[in-house]
Amino acid sequence: MKYPEYIGEIIRRFEACGESAYIVGGGLRDMMLGIEPHDYDIATSALPKKTAEIFSDKHVIETGLKHGTVTVVFDGEPVEITTFRIDGSYTDMRHPDSVSFTDDITLDLSRRDFTINAMAYSPSRGLVDPFFGRADIEKRLICAVGDPVKRFSEDALRIMRAYRFSAQLGFSIDEGTLDAAMKMAEGLALIARERIANEFFKLITSGDPYRSLVMMQRNGALKYVLGEYEPSDEILSQLCKMPAMVPARMGLLLSRADEDTAREILRSLRASGKQTTGALAVARGACLKTASPADARRLFALVGIYAEHAALASELLEISPSGAYEMTKRQADTPTSIRDLKVNGKDMAKLGASGRLIGDTLSALLSMVVDDPTLNDREKLLALAEETINKSKGN
Repeated sequence: MKYPEYIGEIIRRFEACGESAYIVGGGLRDMMLGIEPHDYDIATSALPKKTAEIFSDKHVIETGLKHGTVTVVFDGEPVEITTFRIDGSYTDMRHPDSVSFTDDITLDLSRRDFTINAMAYSPSRGLVDPFFGRADIEKRLICAVGDPVKRFSEDALRIMRAYRFSAQLGFSIDEGTLDAAMKMAEGLALIARERIANEFFKLITSGDPYRSLVMMQRNGALKYVLGEYEPSDEILSQLCKMPAMVPARMGLLLSRADEDTAREILRSLRASGKQTTGALAVARGACLKTASPADARRLFALVGIYAEHAALASELLEISPSGAYEMTKRQADTPTSIRDLKVNGKDMAKLGASGRLIGDTLSALLSMVVDDPTLNDREKLLALAEETINKSKGN
């Protein structure tokens, strides 16, 4: 097992004080898969107050004392440390009604979602694996700890996590776990949309989300993310070919929805402004045929920086011919907006335009330049602008 020195130091401090401590959760799972963890979580027999005392020389943040969690900043890295615990009943299918602490790591692991996340490791005690998570890693299998119906009734978000882990890790889902996910899918209606979105965005930006999305669609879970909108198999199968970014992949995913529906889905998922703007731009551009350099420049004029992703989506949907993406990339530096023109509103005013006519003239000039970039020359544009303004005034 390879982990940072500060993690080893944390465990040694607990053991020096007569407490046990283990690396747990996703960090341990990733270590066993040969993936560098994003972070490390520690579970300990020490109560939160004692944890704070042990690390009194460090910055300690009372992250969630109710659930036994404190965060210790060690060598500049925040590490969540949680006391071994047993969860009470989950009447809201989201949070335990109560939490009690224990000194038994096996009891702590028994409350976790999947076997691959229900292991613990310390250098002195080795691997604790009461639910055979290591074997499931070798079998590349997502399997609930204990009764899957019970696990999903405790927190329905675990259903989304099963599909997400399957997509991210390329694992299959155990048959009993998948059946329970289908039976309990309606519990997703009780989950906060931010939590749904967090899992879904991770899923669709994974290496190959196709299989998980098809399972979600077949098992009735996808409607709790996208509502009544159902993306086609064609779209789902091409998603992995888009850049692994939320705007790009959500744009392709929503490309067959009308704009109001797409906007509402993004709003309901609490997508950020940047994610929403990007996804709508890609969805809009995906429906347009980009078959020439002029088409590519028009696409830039319409959707701005998202033109390349939109062209790729259009190509994947066979609306645009093969090569549309590369062709669009080559047009990235050509004039595609009014600010790229070699003239501006002050120039239009000097030529006699005012009010709305200034904007209309600049827009007309942009259309000409998009069709023929060689026209983006100051003298040429001034001549074209004078002609356009005179026509508008009836001269």
